[in-house]
Amino acid sequence: MGKSTQFSYRPGNFVLFRLDVRCKIICICLLSIMMAMAGFSHLSLISTVLLWFLYRSGINIRMLIWELKYFFVILFFVFAVRAIVTPGVPVPILQILGMDVFEIKHIDLLNHINITREGLVDGCKVVWRFLIIMIMGLLFACSTQASSLNVAVAWFLKPFPFIPEKRVGIMVSLFVRFLPMILEKANEISDAQKARCAHLRKNPVKKMKNITVPLLKRVFICADTLAIAMASRCYNEHRTEQDFLKSGYEFHFYAGTIAFYAFILFYKSPLSFH
Repeated sequence: MGKSTQFSYRPGNFVLFRLDVRCKIICICLLSIMMAMAGFSHLSLISTVLLWFLYRSGINIRMLIWELKYFFVILFFVFAVRAIVTPGVPVPILQILGMDVFEIKHIDLLNHINITREGLVDGCKVVWRFLIIMIMGLLFACSTQASSLNVAVAWFLKPFPFIPEKRVGIMVSLFVRFLPMILEKANEISDAQKARCAHLRKNPVKKMKNITVPLLKRVFICADTLAIAMASRCYNEHRTEQDFLKSGYEFHFYAGTIAFYAFILFYKSPLSFH
């Protein structure tokens, strides 16, 4: 059986679910821009708030970590690259690993990799920023209906001429709705492959082919079925849209975002080499 992912929308009574979708988009965009200037103290503060939001939103942290295992692999490579290419005070890699070069001579080549102290700090900072942005996207996806996102995107694009804002809103909402579906189909195919012991294959190309080809086939079938269903119901962009629902806490989120921006500007985080 396929399992629903943590990126799927779920109903809830927490304030994040009742918040105006325009407020969520603005706050996420502002916070994403601020992440470029954030230091360790700033990242610790926003991480604490986001972890509380995850807890109150009913997100399964253990399942979330499992679903993001490939994302963590990408973050590891980002950290490694930043640690190597950033100039600064060199740190021998064997000392980091707690090894003695005289005892382990066959990996003496590792000593020629120039890992710097500034690179390690900068790598941690970059990876932390990416992780925070991903968590903000997760909170937005699991607390926002696709229909509400459709109206919000059209509202933001309405002042711009020559842009079909309603059509763009439909495209964005369909993308947000299809992303959890793709993950669910991938889980179903992975479970079916494991039931047939296909995961024991040693050839990585065949393993990827056994998952990718059925996944693409199912995604195209679902997209074609959705297009036929929309056409049969005479769905078009000229339709009455729903009104924005306000929770009354929008001002608090705006104020919190501005306060965090002021905290970044006026408080210098430690472990900063700039």
